[in-house]
Amino acid sequence: MISPGTGMIVWRWGLRPLIHQPRYSLLSVSSIALGVSVFLSITIANRSAVESFQQAFQQISGRADLEIRGDLPESLFPLVQKTDGIAAATPLIEAMVTLPDFPGETLHLIGIDPFTAPGILTMQPLLGQAGQGDLAEWLGPEPVMALSQEFLGKHHLKTGERVSLQGPGAPRRVRIGFQIEADVATLAAQGRVGAMDLAAVQEWMGSEGKLTAILIRWKNPAGKEAVIARLKKILPATAIVAPPAQRTRQVEIMLSAFRMNLSALSLVSLMVGMFFVANTAAAAVIRGRISLGILRAIGVARETIRWMVLTEAALCGCVGSVLGVLAAPLLAAVLAAPVAKTVTSLYLPVEVHGGWPTLLEALAGVVAGVGASLLAAWIPARQAAQVDPTQVLHPGTAPEIFPVPVGRLAWIGSALLAFAVLLSYLALSTGPALLGFGAAFLVLTGFSLLVPVATQWILRPLRPLRHLPGVGSVIRLGIEQTLRSLHRSTPTIAALAAAVAMMVGITVMIHSFRGSVMAWSGRTLTADLFIAPAANELLGLAHTLPTGASAWWSGRPEVKAVGTFREFETRTTREEPVTLGVISGPARGVVDFLHGDGEQKTSALVQGQGVALSESLARRLHLSPGGTLVLSTPQGPLPLRVIDLYRDYTRDRGIAMIGANLFRRVWGEQGIHSLAIQFAAGTSQEKMEQTQRLFENAFGGQAAFACYSNHALRSRIVEIFNQTFAVTAILRTISIIVAVGGVMLTLGMLVLERSRDIGVLRSMGASSLQIMQMMLAEAAMMGVIASAVGLISGCALALVLTWVINKAFFGWSIDLSYPWWDLLAVPCWMTASALIAGAFPAWQAAAVPPATALRME
Repeated sequence: MISPGTGMIVWRWGLRPLIHQPRYSLLSVSSIALGVSVFLSITIANRSAVESFQQAFQQISGRADLEIRGDLPESLFPLVQKTDGIAAATPLIEAMVTLPDFPGETLHLIGIDPFTAPGILTMQPLLGQAGQGDLAEWLGPEPVMALSQEFLGKHHLKTGERVSLQGPGAPRRVRIGFQIEADVATLAAQGRVGAMDLAAVQEWMGSEGKLTAILIRWKNPAGKEAVIARLKKILPATAIVAPPAQRTRQVEIMLSAFRMNLSALSLVSLMVGMFFVANTAAAAVIRGRISLGILRAIGVARETIRWMVLTEAALCGCVGSVLGVLAAPLLAAVLAAPVAKTVTSLYLPVEVHGGWPTLLEALAGVVAGVGASLLAAWIPARQAAQVDPTQVLHPGTAPEIFPVPVGRLAWIGSALLAFAVLLSYLALSTGPALLGFGAAFLVLTGFSLLVPVATQWILRPLRPLRHLPGVGSVIRLGIEQTLRSLHRSTPTIAALAAAVAMMVGITVMIHSFRGSVMAWSGRTLTADLFIAPAANELLGLAHTLPTGASAWWSGRPEVKAVGTFREFETRTTREEPVTLGVISGPARGVVDFLHGDGEQKTSALVQGQGVALSESLARRLHLSPGGTLVLSTPQGPLPLRVIDLYRDYTRDRGIAMIGANLFRRVWGEQGIHSLAIQFAAGTSQEKMEQTQRLFENAFGGQAAFACYSNHALRSRIVEIFNQTFAVTAILRTISIIVAVGGVMLTLGMLVLERSRDIGVLRSMGASSLQIMQMMLAEAAMMGVIASAVGLISGCALALVLTWVINKAFFGWSIDLSYPWWDLLAVPCWMTASALIAGAFPAWQAAAVPPATALRME
């Protein structure tokens, strides 16, 4: 408990000056506010992405207790209906389509049975109501669609109008005959689900006699295990029986690594803010050193002094956190677009919106902000509590009565760096992967603790510059002032260095990743032309090419080779999801195996002698070359020898590659998702384009195509890559802005603290210009030291980001590469930024009246 007397001391010394002179705490409050705002905005965007999936699934699953998913024959449905324990069941067929009339818009098309759906689905067409058609129209020869009022209003459509849908095959004009009954999920998902009759969708998708799902409601939840057991006896081995919520959990697992990376990066801004909170707390201790000495002299306990400093930091953290919560929706709206593009490029089509944080998220932001502030202020609070009254009350005492334990901090920093190496090893060997972020944090913290010794190492050799004519004395004063004020300058330098390190680390990681991806695409994408359904640009690999497309290209005399690719979702016998990549033909190039012999292993793969696993899948399934992958198939368990691991950067879930002949023999599936065409040597560009037009004319009535040349496809890969790291670039920029802004405010506080010293210099004949030059020299030194420490720590951080975090979370091998010209430019622009930031404080210092400054004590 804090006594009334202690509370009054805390109020008068700590809180009242903070309220009356808020400029002293402006840096702390603003940096914490921005850190909390960035953290919450990323949280909001991530939650919005997951909610988008949840809402779409909720629309489709309705009130179902259980769902059967897979490539299901329609003949299974009557058997499921008759299964003991099932109260109701309804069949579904699903497809993703685009709307050519509204570029970028997608629609989840559901084929439903109007006779069995009402007891389960909440998303139903309003049959027979005012302005709507009836059941006869729904089942009539002309396919009609039901859309939600939200979707119709968004695109200014009305019932009775027609809309183009691009699915497999040629676009179709479908009449809007009904509206979907609105429910909470439809409203939340902006109605991006459309319904048609089950038979019409089956016919359009070329899936006659096939279903993608059967939704079930059971009679008694207590007997659900028995119901599931009965169902598995009549279902094919590849069918998945699970509650609808399981799909949402799978999506959350799919996005977990992506969300964790963004959340961890968002905390960097909060970490930079911690340095400035420590700076502000230290400044308050120095400004009030005389008062602290008097309080200690009259018997105030050390614990009370510590409470005073921590209470001030807690107030700054609380105000900053509240401001951060209020600003989060604005920043979330800015980050929504790049997050949506990244999730759509890497996973599934999704809409991400801004919005307010939930109460729990807001509380987490406030706790993070206040906790970071208290942690950062602990050292200044401890220094304040240990003030020696005999020293601090001596006339003319200087701030150096608070010495910085340079050697001890250096040893602690070195120990933290050694511990970071240990955590990196554990993250890669035993896990959990989160230890990689711990290693990254320790790298930043460790190098921050080395800032005092680095400042001494860098500045002491510069002392001979005092002999330079004209500016020698100014440089000497700047060096001595910086060395005397390590307690003040090192937190700012550390904050700058941390921001520079984060920028350098992320820049190196992105540069290395881009280089690895481009080298990988150069080795694997060797064909001259790549063709896929146009709708897959937005939907992923949802639709296949027309039957006969591959044979058409193979019969052309100017074509040397044709390669095909198809994706197929299956599971292991342990119910672990696996994406199969089905390949055929030499035009796809040689698989980028990790352990050489690419041509021989690719040949073995195509011939069906085994399976090749991407690094990320092998890590997830704990398999290595020579191991066995056992898949569930319609013919029972299928053991496949792992030929080798290969590089693949297309998805973090990983992919298993098998030959097309083996796939068709086991699964019996037809259809391909993309073609790779290699023309004969000497074929002109004009001839290639002419053949492409002939293909489009021959199959254009059946589908719309996306055709990419080799160069265009690589450009598309770079475009997707840049979209993926757009959010990271924004977070990196924010950290730099916060840190550079801190230079200006920190130097401003230094001017206030050194008013007496400046007055003495002015009274001894120093000109205003010399005072400005001295302050600018100190600002430049801060920039130089921060650049040096930041570059070294950033290069070390790049090792953790590239070799540890990427490997632990995604399983990707990335060849480390440093963009040396970009890194060499860092000291130049950082020093220039520090000089610009120090211009106003330097002008303030030059304007200090000597007489007023000398009356301070």
